[in-house]
Amino acid sequence: MKQLLLTYILSALIFALLTSSMAPAAEDIEITKVEQITMSHSLDWVRSKFSSSKGGNWDSVLDEIKWGTPAEGKKAVRNWDFRVSDQEWTDFVEKNGAAPDQEVKYDLWIPGETKVVKGLVAISSHGSGKSLFEDPELRKIARELDLALFRFLGNPVQRGFWPRSLLFDKLRDLGTETGHPELPNAPLFLYGHSNGTGFSALFTAAESDRVWGWISMRPGTTFQVFQPKAAKVPGLVIFGEDDPFLARPSVETNLDVVPMMRKQHKAVWNFAVEPHTGHGPTSKTWPLVFSFLKHSFAARVPADSDPSKGPVQLTGLDSASGLRGQNWNSKTGGYQTLKVGTPDEFKDDTSGASWLLNADYAKDWQSFQQYGEVR
Repeated sequence: MKQLLLTYILSALIFALLTSSMAPAAEDIEITKVEQITMSHSLDWVRSKFSSSKGGNWDSVLDEIKWGTPAEGKKAVRNWDFRVSDQEWTDFVEKNGAAPDQEVKYDLWIPGETKVVKGLVAISSHGSGKSLFEDPELRKIARELDLALFRFLGNPVQRGFWPRSLLFDKLRDLGTETGHPELPNAPLFLYGHSNGTGFSALFTAAESDRVWGWISMRPGTTFQVFQPKAAKVPGLVIFGEDDPFLARPSVETNLDVVPMMRKQHKAVWNFAVEPHTGHGPTSKTWPLVFSFLKHSFAARVPADSDPSKGPVQLTGLDSASGLRGQNWNSKTGGYQTLKVGTPDEFKDDTSGASWLLNADYAKDWQSFQQYGEVR
């Protein structure tokens, strides 16, 4: 009798262990929202309205459509910092009226097993952002790091927008709906392709204390990239060697934007050129993007951070630290073996060289330039 009872108890325990281990994992959260909002939010609208109302906030000779050669004293003033605050935008719209509405689509994805979102990858769906949001490797990384993915598409927002609070307000609403109220406090990683750089670069400049890293993929115009207020946030700009936009107004002018930011503002930025490719990234581009995302997250977001308690204090980076990467030579073109090392290991000036986070990222960056892929 005792033997039967013992057998029964053991069987019950084994069954309980097996069934508990077979319990289904929590389902991933994926929701889509569509709404109509005013075109007054768009970067293009702000450019046109505020350039005339305030006497011009940038040198018109540097406009991406007019191109041309800047005046001698303005060769370094190549930024799209319109100096328009959220309050100025609000006051202007209230006084002059809003533009007509257009449709905007938002998508949010959160790993089911994530209890507290540690960071959020915000993606403009302008261009390649749509496929990046759905990339299996990115979602694998998101599971590992407890990241949420967020993308948006629509003329009022996809190329940059005002007010900046528009993003945080939307994340607050989605956080309430999904049971993740920490969403608006999570550190941000921003991605923009082509003129989506108007989002990733300009938002970083305006909210640099909230962004752990950002990417400009094949910028439509590098005048968007020149953002001194974003200098302390790790940035990666990836060009395509055969991208027609890289030649406007010249390859040398566009490739000089990161070295110029490095020299003038000690930006913790790097750039890469993907040989023999055009305006769109390829399957070989993404491993470099993911390497930069992971290494910048580790460097900037404290391991014990908790967005449920409020906005996270990001770790600052010393521009004198890190490694340096030799700049790609446009005259040589193609695949290039570029030197990587400390500033002391270079005999020449490294003030304009790419700033690389650490040895592991530097290895990936160097491989990408040498082979066109991360090996």
